[in-house]
Amino acid sequence: MMRAVRLERQGPPEELKLLDLPDPAPAAGEALVRLHACGLNRRDVWIRQGLYARIQLPCVLGSDGAGVVEQAPDRKWIGKRAVIIPCYGWGPDPKVQSRDFFILGMPRQGTMAEKIAVPQSMLCEIPAHLSFAEAAALPVAGLTAYRALVTRGELRKDEHVLVTGIGGGVATLTLLFAKALGARVSVNSGSAEKLAKARSMGAIAAVSYKEKNWEKELVAQAGGPPSLIIDGAGGDGLNNLLAASSGAARIVVYGATRLSPSKLDMPKIFFKQVDIRGTTMGTDDEFRAMLQLVERARIQPVIDRVFPLSQAVEANRLLEESAQMGKIILDCTK
Repeated sequence: MMRAVRLERQGPPEELKLLDLPDPAPAAGEALVRLHACGLNRRDVWIRQGLYARIQLPCVLGSDGAGVVEQAPDRKWIGKRAVIIPCYGWGPDPKVQSRDFFILGMPRQGTMAEKIAVPQSMLCEIPAHLSFAEAAALPVAGLTAYRALVTRGELRKDEHVLVTGIGGGVATLTLLFAKALGARVSVNSGSAEKLAKARSMGAIAAVSYKEKNWEKELVAQAGGPPSLIIDGAGGDGLNNLLAASSGAARIVVYGATRLSPSKLDMPKIFFKQVDIRGTTMGTDDEFRAMLQLVERARIQPVIDRVFPLSQAVEANRLLEESAQMGKIILDCTK
């Protein structure tokens, strides 16, 4: 038997129950991983709140996981530290996922557990400089950030990049990745504490989006407008991003925590010749390329707090409040 945190039904964090469940039985081609750490994602909140597609409950949530391989078809994997690619079934076209694309943690068992069985092809070795907790901070956020910056954003060295909503897992890793790739990075946030932290991480400009016409202050601080913007909020703030952007800028959108804009400044899009590009998750090859960047640049993800698995309710409540700087992690051994 193993301990696992299962969502019984939609509702508040208290609907997440710590249970004893049967150990997963690996199918042909699958490996069994004893999990040491699990990272939380906004997706877990959306499923719990009924804001996600094709919800099937009860289910063990969690898409980010790192641990030690206990069983595998290729015995060379046994005993190795591994981080798990968080999605499967992307399909043959690297430009867009197939209809069979799924993310771990609903409907398939996720990583809020002591053990998980996944296809061996989803295993990657953890870079030597990372702890289990740091590795578990990477899968969903790191893959999303890498594809947004490199594949969809076509980041260029020395380019000015604006990362919105600094503090979230994707945004924080986007800042770290962009810096490692030679970009100049600006950020915004509604938290003075998070803006100060971003400056300490190398941001050249940091402004509060609560201020009217904040985009003008950002351009002034940075000495010019951004030509690449990575955004996970959407909403009416998209108009501020259009106002902040340079001519021929690319705006890459990976989420919509503020939903759709009530109006959109269309003239700025065509007069400025701005590209708005969507992105979500990424391919297995992009995940491996992200890990190579982390290893080469010795990037260490920012972790806000580590909770024991037994305190998953408290951890998910903190995530729902969006008060964290970086990732919230569960220690699956406690």
